[in-house]
Amino acid sequence: MASVLDYSGKFTNCHVAVIGDLMLDEYAWGHIERISPEAPVPILNIVNQECALGGAGNVVRNLRAIGVNVTVLGVVGEDTGGFQIRRLIESLEVDAVGIVCDPTRSSTRKIRLMSIEHGQQVFRMDQESARCVRPEIEDELLSHVDRATLHANVVLCSDYSKGALTRRVLNGVFEMSRKCGIPTLVGPKGFDAERYRGATVLMPNQRELAQLTRTSVAGDPWLTSAAAKLIDNLSPRALVVTRGKDGMSLFEAAGSGQKQLDIPTMARSVYDVTGAGDTAISMLAAMIAAGASLESAVYLANLAAGIKVGKRGTSTVTIEELKEHLWEERRGIACAASR
Repeated sequence: MASVLDYSGKFTNCHVAVIGDLMLDEYAWGHIERISPEAPVPILNIVNQECALGGAGNVVRNLRAIGVNVTVLGVVGEDTGGFQIRRLIESLEVDAVGIVCDPTRSSTRKIRLMSIEHGQQVFRMDQESARCVRPEIEDELLSHVDRATLHANVVLCSDYSKGALTRRVLNGVFEMSRKCGIPTLVGPKGFDAERYRGATVLMPNQRELAQLTRTSVAGDPWLTSAAAKLIDNLSPRALVVTRGKDGMSLFEAAGSGQKQLDIPTMARSVYDVTGAGDTAISMLAAMIAAGASLESAVYLANLAAGIKVGKRGTSTVTIEELKEHLWEERRGIACAASR
């Protein structure tokens, strides 16, 4: 545990370049008091509205919450959503020069209508352009990647299938990072596994792993075989699979076989799983940037995700919370040993 805490103290000296799909999460909270006379739907009387960064932007928020220096690369539209995304990112005091504006696209917005009485979402509206960015936008992104790799310790690709991380952009990221000796960490999406060839570490959840391997989620034997299939196909240094209530599993090629490390969940209660994957991949990137082993990095990523699911919305996790949970775990182990 002490070594994990030691690495967390190095975060302020680390630099992570985050490239991916930038989104705006909007929440409109209100009271449901009656049914509409126009249609059999409830009327939400809105009393409060708030905005937060989603997608790659939420990854940036999580990294900044633990003191990591960040360069942000992505694409927004020339619209209100794009302006708000830029404003929120700039408030985090990061290098945002790599955010490219494309006037032909709509910025991704996830608008959630929330019931105060029920404490939950009753409706969601999405506005976005999910098509792949144009070649000239790819050129701009890659020029910023070239600059970012001069300073970064890790490049994190946050893919939400909204068009920023095209095959050409990903290939460029992997090639430039490899030349600079920088590891690349990817949160993959979709069925096209070939897009991620060249990544150092892949971090899918179980459903995403099933899509990438064209299989179906079916228990522990499936997990082990699917992980082996993906590693054999793409040859990453490691594969980290997030497994919800079952924690995380780390897979690495080892000689003629495969090394597997299963870490059980550390969640005490589950209130909201929104953004837990962003929290996990952010912590994994921070630990790798600080020079930690993959085992230590996955351990802390798993702990951070467990803390996050006990919070509402796309909340972040702080160093203080991590330390508190680690010390409590240590006290628990000491008490158990003394019995």
